[in-house]
Amino acid sequence: MLRRLLLALALCGTAHAATPPSVEFTVSPAWKGWTRPGRASELDIRLSTDSATRVSVEVATGRQSVRTEIDLQPGRAQRLHLPLPPAEAVSVSIATPDGPPQRREVALSRSEAPLLGVALAADEPLRLDGFHPVALTADDLPRQASAYASVDALLLDAATLGALDPRQLGALLTHAAGCARIVVVNADARMRRVLDGAGGCGGRALMGAASLAEGVAMLDASLASSLPQPVSPGAVGALARPDHGVWGRVAVALAVYGAAMALVLIFSASLPALLLTPAVAAAASLAWLHAMPAPSTLIVWSEGESGAQVARYQAWQHVPGRVRERVRVPLPPQLASGAQPCHPTQPMRLDHDARQGRPTFAEFDTRLFRQVALCYSGSFPMARAPSLQARADGLRVLRNAGTTGWPAGRLLAGGLSHDLPMLAAGATAVIGERPGQPLRDAVGRMALSRMPADGVAALWALELAGVTDLPGGSTGWLLVSLPSP
Repeated sequence: MLRRLLLALALCGTAHAATPPSVEFTVSPAWKGWTRPGRASELDIRLSTDSATRVSVEVATGRQSVRTEIDLQPGRAQRLHLPLPPAEAVSVSIATPDGPPQRREVALSRSEAPLLGVALAADEPLRLDGFHPVALTADDLPRQASAYASVDALLLDAATLGALDPRQLGALLTHAAGCARIVVVNADARMRRVLDGAGGCGGRALMGAASLAEGVAMLDASLASSLPQPVSPGAVGALARPDHGVWGRVAVALAVYGAAMALVLIFSASLPALLLTPAVAAAASLAWLHAMPAPSTLIVWSEGESGAQVARYQAWQHVPGRVRERVRVPLPPQLASGAQPCHPTQPMRLDHDARQGRPTFAEFDTRLFRQVALCYSGSFPMARAPSLQARADGLRVLRNAGTTGWPAGRLLAGGLSHDLPMLAAGATAVIGERPGQPLRDAVGRMALSRMPADGVAALWALELAGVTDLPGGSTGWLLVSLPSP
């Protein structure tokens, strides 16, 4: 009897020890679940558990997904803010090492009308013709700058702005640098200093108002003017030099294969040799393709206004295919927060670091001759302030009105390119003593297409030494618009 009792107790203890942790989670899309067709957003995922465990979270949107892992402790809820690529259907699944996976479908409301995010501490009625307003609190604003693609304009007050955490504020400022229409109501002097110079397109889209009525009027008036759109990923990718390395190596492999077969046919009539040579040649070619380096290329195009504090950028990275394999590409930390596949139908998984709040790797399948492209967008601090003054003799004086020197570059005006000398802070140079040159290269033509017909801009090669984990041979450019003299 005692032996049976001890055995029953042991079995109960084993069953209790084998019980997997219970994980509860909720999923809330940004913007109260609203978005626009084809726009990115964000998911707020809250998790809790009754015992310590490691949880794998995956957000699947058709052929693309975002995956992360997080350690949970009992009695302490955790939040994840994961980027949500454009998708028609969204599912979230979580799994623990011992328990069965859980899965939930996420429903999004897609608005055909432009979305207006309204984040006001006071509950005041608001109406803007043609817009669908979405009432928000400070906690509702996203932590991923890419999630702001869902809304077409944003109106918030000083109380909401002051309640944002550092990640929210960083995402908002990155969004503002991309020429987003934002109105801040009742901002005090300290907040105005934070926002001063943070808006792209010369600050025309980042507005401050003394009252809600004034803010709505300013936003309505701004809709009458168009703002420059970011350069398309395809246009940035067109700046890359054609890479025929894979084609050349395949051509060499085919030539060697043909030569080997010709030698066998000429000097041997052995059936085993005739059968074995193609197999050996095919295996050698496959091994060579696996061993062949396949460097990726990254191109950065950035734009800013003279004297502005920030410039916005678009970047394009392609990975050439060599063989049928699964590739895992590290993402540059300074660019990773805005990483996404360039093509919506490209199957890809992004590994997201929950602690750093950004993707760290992109994983996808490659094939021979198939190129997979990654796109990035965001902003960075800028300290370039060139200015021009016209002289009576028709020449122009260029002055570095900033606080730091700049390297040599090009000054673009009237469809021509002039040498832009290296200038220290406060220094000047005369432009126009030598005739300008036509813009025949791809970079010059790109810059010209991004300028008004009568505009003037400075073009420099972008210094990328401070960006870590860049592929070899990465290049970039910075285009800074100048006020007309």
